[in-house]
Amino acid sequence: MKISNRFYVIGLLVAAMQASPTMAKTNTSELTGELDIMRSILNTALKQGTPKGSMRINEIGYTYLQGQGVLFNIDLNRYGSRQTFSYIDGHPSVPVAPLAPNVFDLGTIDIDIHMDEEEIENAMEQAEYLSQESNSKLRALSEKLRELSWQQREYERRRRDIEFEKNTSDKQRRAELEQQLTELNAELKVLETKRTEVQRYKSKTETERQEQVQHRKTAMEQEHKRFLANFEENLGQVLCRYGSGLRALDNNEYVNFVLADFTSFLPNEKGSQDRVYVFKHSDIQACVKDKIDQKTLFSNSQVYGF
Repeated sequence: MKISNRFYVIGLLVAAMQASPTMAKTNTSELTGELDIMRSILNTALKQGTPKGSMRINEIGYTYLQGQGVLFNIDLNRYGSRQTFSYIDGHPSVPVAPLAPNVFDLGTIDIDIHMDEEEIENAMEQAEYLSQESNSKLRALSEKLRELSWQQREYERRRRDIEFEKNTSDKQRRAELEQQLTELNAELKVLETKRTEVQRYKSKTETERQEQVQHRKTAMEQEHKRFLANFEENLGQVLCRYGSGLRALDNNEYVNFVLADFTSFLPNEKGSQDRVYVFKHSDIQACVKDKIDQKTLFSNSQVYGF
């Protein structure tokens, strides 16, 4: 191609680009105002049904991803901090956002919660208190067993010394050593009885502590399910009632919610994952206009752990 022809083609391309309509950008100033209002609504609605002392929403933040949509980041807490288990002797005293392999079951919205709020809170508090008390007992019993084991080793050493001395002693001295051995063996028997009793009591205490830990885990799992059911119900209501307030958001974009470190509140989970909800803005508007219901809104969404 001649140089003059190349410039001619380039000129046509530039002219075509200038003539084509440009993609409209979201009015971020207007959107910020709408998101502030939506955050206020979410703060009020999502904290309903979460009594003091239970798993709660601590703070809600948001950001906007150009061409993608809005992301609300939700921070959680329980009793003001994350819950952990203590250990004794090795025992436990956004899209388009990509789909992750750990997919959650949306059936949790309708999950049956067997314990009421007061029972869950009382169970957690009692199990926590009893677990701490058991831990204290176990530490004392472990120390007692170490002390008894040390005493037993000392008795064994003395017995070996006496047995050795007997082989080189005269008759009178041997009789004295036999008497010492008799007394020593009696003391050893008493010591072994004490050691067996302490070990039995420690095993019983450990069993009770494990039951308390399991009871607390069950209560935490029930609270976790109760929170999730309440959260998703309230979130769906907010989106279907007030979703029209996000007028500055393009209909092809998404509204995303992230429950930060959600699995860290589950006692049987290893590591920590966020729980992510991805809703099409068009689906939210359809729900606002009663074209789809709240259940369909969730079934059309993407929910996963990451």
